[in-house]
Amino acid sequence: MSLNLEQLTMLRDLHKGLDSVIEELQLNHANLEGALGKIFLYLNEKIKAAVFYVETQDENLNNRVFCFGRGDDNIKRKTPQLLKIDRASTFNTPGMFWTVQPIEMGSTHIGSIGLAFESEFAPAKDLAPEILDTVSELVDNFFYGIHTNRLKHSLIMGIQSALKSHSIVDSIDGAVYVLKKEIPFKKMILLYSDHELTGNSNMNYLVYEGYSRVYDSSETPHAGLDEFVKDTEGCLSANIEELRKVLGDNDLMVSYLLDGLIEEDLIGKVIFVPESGATFSIFCREIIQVFTETLRQRLVDFNRERNSLRKFFSDKVIAKLISEPGYEKLHLKERQTDIGIIFADISGFTKMSEQILVSPERITSLIDHWSNAIITRVFPLGACLDKLVGDCVILLFGPPFYSETPEQIAENVVKAAEIIIEVTRDVFMMPEYEDIRKHADFNKFGVAIGVNYCPAVVGLIGPNDDLTAFSSGMNITARLQGLAKANQILVTERLHDLIKPMNMWHLEGPECMPVKNVEKPLVYYRVTPKK
Repeated sequence: MSLNLEQLTMLRDLHKGLDSVIEELQLNHANLEGALGKIFLYLNEKIKAAVFYVETQDENLNNRVFCFGRGDDNIKRKTPQLLKIDRASTFNTPGMFWTVQPIEMGSTHIGSIGLAFESEFAPAKDLAPEILDTVSELVDNFFYGIHTNRLKHSLIMGIQSALKSHSIVDSIDGAVYVLKKEIPFKKMILLYSDHELTGNSNMNYLVYEGYSRVYDSSETPHAGLDEFVKDTEGCLSANIEELRKVLGDNDLMVSYLLDGLIEEDLIGKVIFVPESGATFSIFCREIIQVFTETLRQRLVDFNRERNSLRKFFSDKVIAKLISEPGYEKLHLKERQTDIGIIFADISGFTKMSEQILVSPERITSLIDHWSNAIITRVFPLGACLDKLVGDCVILLFGPPFYSETPEQIAENVVKAAEIIIEVTRDVFMMPEYEDIRKHADFNKFGVAIGVNYCPAVVGLIGPNDDLTAFSSGMNITARLQGLAKANQILVTERLHDLIKPMNMWHLEGPECMPVKNVEKPLVYYRVTPKK
């Protein structure tokens, strides 16, 4: 097929003019229907096109027919040749001459395009397909941009949806699956820190090959990464060469995960290894950037959520909690139930502070050592922290799952009280507290403990959503603790009745104490271990 100079010049001018029109449409972010309408007006003016017909997917990936000019919504019914266009062709309908061809992206058929001219303005039969091909070439680029943006949006929504899962690892598994569908990576490695309230960080890692998670720091460790993440700061700041040495891959793309905009805190990094011989396109890099930013925010929220719960619960309990959707309403909403309670207060702490410790730094240091050691030791027994008030620690047994029997709670609460006494002795034996041991009243220093099992309203309560309990039983437990001397454990009558059949402790009592505004006196027992 050969065209004369006039026809070639016309095609060149058409291409140039239409290219300018489409460029302006792209700059103005025109939607598909509006853009095709503008293109038709240009074609009508320049080449007397009477109908501009396009069948393709719109921005929502829905199949649509766009018809401008003399056509209407029934164009397919009136023009049977448009029902299925799988190759370029020309044909006539009454008073009209048509040229049509499929729209393809690579090997994918995504629709069809056609022009119709009134018979008197119809171009030469050989020229018509060239005109349509010129139009289609430019419009294809516009379609491709829409398709790419829609695909990008779809990926972003898929990644964000996957990362909403309560389980951090499950959510990342889902997001990686979405990502892998479009991004040609061989491996993806995530290093991320779990910031604790104490300021410490524990490093975790996940390694994916294709769609599958093949290594992770908790279940299927990777020997090289296990050693690498021991140095938290070092592994986060490691350069490319160090990462290549650990991972055994040379071609790496690294994205950093930061917490904070003004004071940036490095909380992790994502490392991609492309498929052999592949490079990441601009499209791929944009999606990877969206993935890492969404993941960064999810990890920030993850750390914030865990640290909020760490004020009350052990990591094991937290892991179980956050794995359940809606755990706040299921387990943390206030309820009335029976719980175990401990009030533990350091005996002689005022004298110790004024005469021995003296400085606020030493007083604070002792309380930190003491309370942190207690929490570490008693959390495995099902304890959770109500609050620390000066030198008094208040613990609850039962929340958040309320799955233990009264007997189990009673046994654990007394065992926890014994541990508190051990911890207090251990803290006083630390080298930096030698002056406490040398004080004349050292034998009067210890911990006084009141223990109870009683009904209470318990849950996240108050403006700060702190875990706490309210009941007369809480007040009674506080009074018991006030009666106890150094290293004594006093329990209520109900708790005594629960632990007596266990035959695990000596129970001395009963003793009675009148309680203000309460008709019956408080009956209590002293618990001591059996030798």
